[in-house]
Amino acid sequence: MIRSRHALRSMFGLLVAVGAILAGAGCGIEADSGPRDIPEELVASDIQVSDDEAVGTSRVYLLAPSDPDEPPRLRSVLRDVANDPDPLLRSLFSGPNTDEQEAQLGTALPREIELLSAPRTVGSVLTVDVTDVFGELTTGALRLAIGQIVVTGAEIDGVDSVRVRVDGITQIWPVGDGELTQLPLTVYDYPGLVESTQPPLPAIPSVESA
Repeated sequence: MIRSRHALRSMFGLLVAVGAILAGAGCGIEADSGPRDIPEELVASDIQVSDDEAVGTSRVYLLAPSDPDEPPRLRSVLRDVANDPDPLLRSLFSGPNTDEQEAQLGTALPREIELLSAPRTVGSVLTVDVTDVFGELTTGALRLAIGQIVVTGAEIDGVDSVRVRVDGITQIWPVGDGELTQLPLTVYDYPGLVESTQPPLPAIPSVESA
């Protein structure tokens, strides 16, 4: 009789454990069914809230929520500012507004970043001089932060590349493939970084359903 009781208890414990494992697995699948928050290590801490509304015709680029098993990407948002370097970059540096934060948009740019001088364009190269705020960023976050500046700067008419300086000194920056360069940066240095605006292609019908 005692042995039978022990057997029943062991079987009950096993069923409870299996049920917990299956429930946990179900929760894991559910969590991956939609966009996830941006990885914490890639988002600037203590993000300020921008006063800029998402209206107008100019665009800045923020971090989009990441899909499961996909790298972080940038998403363009509208800003009602002149399509000129100074106001456009100041709007970028101000971060996402309240609605954009609620939509899980973020930024890799540190809150303390500031322009040290008015950005200037020589030919098709835009030079941006900012404060030294990148020291605490991981390599991945740094690549995203510089990418935000580059692709936003490329929205300006006549700008093909962006040189980002810190305290007036030309820096070496990581690009999309992990390489380092001190040359002016273009959007082509960050392939796949910007979220596609193209709708998904329609599914090709199978032979059976045709």
